[in-house]
Amino acid sequence: MPEVILRGCGSTPLGGYLSALGVLRAVTRLLDPEASGYWRSNRLVLRSKLATTDELAGELSKYFEPEAIVSPWNAGSGFAANGKNTTAEAALAWVRDSTDTRLHGLREAVAAGDEVVAQGRVLGWGGKGDDLWDSGRKRDVLQLCRKLFPDAALAWLDAATALVGDEDVAFSRLLGTGGNFGRQDLSVTYLSRLQAIWRDKRGPHWLSSLLNGTESVSYLRDAVGQFDPGRAGGIQSSPFEKADDKGFVNPWALLMTVEGALLFASAVVRRHGADYSGAALPFQVRGATSGFSSAAGGEDALGELWAPEWSAPMRLAELVQLLGEGKAHWRSGPARSALDFVRAIANLGVDRGIRAFQRYVFVDRLGQNPLAIPAGRVEVPSTRRSVSLLAHLDPWLDSLRGRVPSAVASRLRGVEQALFIHATTGKAADLVEVFAAIGHCHETVARSSRAQQAAPPLVLLGSKAIAEALRPRLADDAELRVALALATARDIRAGGWSLSGLRSLLSPVVADSRGRPNWSGRPSPVSLNAGLMAALAEVARRRSMPRLDEAEAGDQRPAVRGARIGFQRGLYARRQDVRALMAGELDEARIADLLAGLLTVEWANSEFRLPYLGNDFIGGALEFLLPFTSVEPLHVPREDGATSPILLRPGNNWPALLLANRSEEVVRDAARRLSISGLPVAVEPPPARVAGERLAAVLLFRLAERDRLRSLNRIAVLPKEKGSLSDQPSDV
Repeated sequence: MPEVILRGCGSTPLGGYLSALGVLRAVTRLLDPEASGYWRSNRLVLRSKLATTDELAGELSKYFEPEAIVSPWNAGSGFAANGKNTTAEAALAWVRDSTDTRLHGLREAVAAGDEVVAQGRVLGWGGKGDDLWDSGRKRDVLQLCRKLFPDAALAWLDAATALVGDEDVAFSRLLGTGGNFGRQDLSVTYLSRLQAIWRDKRGPHWLSSLLNGTESVSYLRDAVGQFDPGRAGGIQSSPFEKADDKGFVNPWALLMTVEGALLFASAVVRRHGADYSGAALPFQVRGATSGFSSAAGGEDALGELWAPEWSAPMRLAELVQLLGEGKAHWRSGPARSALDFVRAIANLGVDRGIRAFQRYVFVDRLGQNPLAIPAGRVEVPSTRRSVSLLAHLDPWLDSLRGRVPSAVASRLRGVEQALFIHATTGKAADLVEVFAAIGHCHETVARSSRAQQAAPPLVLLGSKAIAEALRPRLADDAELRVALALATARDIRAGGWSLSGLRSLLSPVVADSRGRPNWSGRPSPVSLNAGLMAALAEVARRRSMPRLDEAEAGDQRPAVRGARIGFQRGLYARRQDVRALMAGELDEARIADLLAGLLTVEWANSEFRLPYLGNDFIGGALEFLLPFTSVEPLHVPREDGATSPILLRPGNNWPALLLANRSEEVVRDAARRLSISGLPVAVEPPPARVAGERLAAVLLFRLAERDRLRSLNRIAVLPKEKGSLSDQPSDV
């Protein structure tokens, strides 16, 4: 079957997309019932008996019959006959008086509209003065339209409106408010464009221009509407400013756009449920300004359309079924927002056969005129498994919508933006940024009593899967490695899971009798707002105080009594990362955000390791402190080739001394403790060139035995056990 590429009907703008569907619909109903179409390179490819664009344009222009488009429920439709809209009234009179057989269906629809007005007025539904209807009778009028309209006019009624429950009326944002865009009634515009193509000698050329995209003929100057914002006139659209406020319109484009919009007519509200009247057509969801760059500050989205593109030829009946069902599922239900929709795409919760979606956001711009803004194209992937990992985050986010402080609302939008970007790419790097956004949001919630009343502390499950999804970034993201080392740090508790070791100190969160987190009602003991290093140093100071849980494992005792500052479990930090953090080479604000986000994950049953990177040089005071990190004994090699377990503990006063910038005293005490433990120091303790609070923060990290021994080997003379300090890569 011949194929014709509709080069003038691209997937953007929305008018181009709908025109493409409209051409397929018109060809099927008027010229070739076996016609089909599919998308290729953002253009619709039409398969029919019409072999060329010229043949298609000639036949469609010759045999075109308009659809029955009338809107007697709208005040500006011309049915009021009060002389206020002479253009609309003249267009209706033209249809009533015409004997053209091509207008037969339209004449029946106009006659039905006249009957609706007559019966409605008898029933007392008319408005005051020149108003066509009482505003409280809109639903009754629409029900009367459904009763009196001929079958040919029902498609327009269903595409423009939907009745929800017993009282509500839902309007498709695709067609404004019941086929009305501000002061523009689309049914009147449709009749005006119909008159133009039949009365103006440029009519056939306009159709050719629409189909082949050459635009070699002059257009009309009139209101564009929401479907093609780029052709709108107005301020700064030309040197003539307001004097040139009309757009450039191809009459055939509007006719095919409306024809395509009729394909979205279906009983969609039954699918979405009466509790969500905003979903008034397939593939339409609640509007959001996240996920696209052209959103204006403070701009509200009225709704969204996710226009599907398919790769295999599809006949009109199949397309009607696809659009009528409009399947896009997220978390066992229909997608209700842009974020739901993009994650449904990533999770393959959409109709098979769809290759991509073009997203359109409906916003009010140019005064009160709605516009359909293209907001990006999203490919349907084979799968993006990491997207579903955070599905259980949604209830927590939902609880924060509504009456929360503006700062929380702003952070919530940041999380949604990060989730949206990750859903479109599936990249581990974007998942990392999701956790940074979660951390920023959770910290803001923790500082707001009103937000705490709306949402409990967040707990994310599935730590093993999250760790695997983050693993591809561990080799290249030092901030992520540091944040993970801190977030996963915890102590072994009797009775199973409890709050992360740092979470109860860095957030105003306490564990209930079952170990689950609740807001404490008090400020957090330590705040990340003070800065990452200051917060970690203060945590180290608090953990250096004597505690009831400091009983040593087994019979092992330290050579010199001290504090157990570090944690028993968690990801080992790399020596190189600790050195870089001490030197101020890492983005500490990003680490703080990542830490706050990763602390919301329940890491209790997750253990994973980083690949060993080999030897490196650190030097300075840091080499004296690294052997004292971690709580496990060091297995120091002996002359006979065996090892001796030695448990090293930092002094209880080390964090306080370091915070007082008395670092030299701490380094000397470290050398003393090593000597008492049978590890005489072979180098003079150097002066500390790093701020004391940074050195105090080091004591919280958990380093692998290999890295601690490497530091010990640099400052003390040790017998070398064969292979014990090999530089060969291995897991730690």
